[in-house]
Amino acid sequence: MKDNPKTNHNEKIIEQFSKQALPFTKIKGHYDSVDTIMMLSRVSKNDEVLDLACGTGILSCEFAKHAKSVVGLDITSAMIEQAIKMQEENGLANIQFHIESVEKLAYKDNSFDIVVTRYSFHHFLDTQTVLNEMIRVCKPNGKIIVVDVALEDKYANAYNEMERLRDPSHTKALTFKEFHALFSNKALSNHKKSSYKVDLELESQLKASFPNKGDEDKIRKIFKSDVETNSLGMNTHLEYGEVHFSYPITIFVASKLRYNPA
Repeated sequence: MKDNPKTNHNEKIIEQFSKQALPFTKIKGHYDSVDTIMMLSRVSKNDEVLDLACGTGILSCEFAKHAKSVVGLDITSAMIEQAIKMQEENGLANIQFHIESVEKLAYKDNSFDIVVTRYSFHHFLDTQTVLNEMIRVCKPNGKIIVVDVALEDKYANAYNEMERLRDPSHTKALTFKEFHALFSNKALSNHKKSSYKVDLELESQLKASFPNKGDEDKIRKIFKSDVETNSLGMNTHLEYGEVHFSYPITIFVASKLRYNPA
């Protein structure tokens, strides 16, 4: 029997994020942009929200403070455990977390007012299928929101090479052109976007990452070179002898049309 690429890839994700679950919650930059996402979503107390690849529940819990209800999905049980802990710490009774994949959602058409995913598209083997599912389960006039690294073409190869070393479950960060093509779907309108950066120090990030044996030094060499070349598009620089850099994140927002276009 041949190996199933999708199954093998999902196993890589589960392996990586079972290790990253606790460190992920400690990175301050993951909390900084939440207010911007809330503003762009225009979430209200009547909204039902679906958070795909919800991770440790940072975004799910914030939406739950403003929405009627939230469902968070992730394939990694360790992430869901952290999400439930965050839910309990915040006293939020209007969230349900489930261990599920996102390529084929177990929900009817037009079920949610807001369908969101953050820091996940660079892990998906088939981003088009995931976006199509997000659109399918979103109500007419509802919001589709994707938050992830977005790159200029000239940075894509070097960035993806580095990230595959740092996180073996990384597939590919999309370029702005690729995101534009995805969001050109005829079912979507009223496009908006906003950008922000997640600032990190290299050694701290490596402590929260789990590259294959021997790859940490390769990553250090890449960043040391990038201080001079900026080939990653991450504004790599030195601060008091330490390597600092920023992940370039973009929030893509669109509304689902009220009718099914021909």
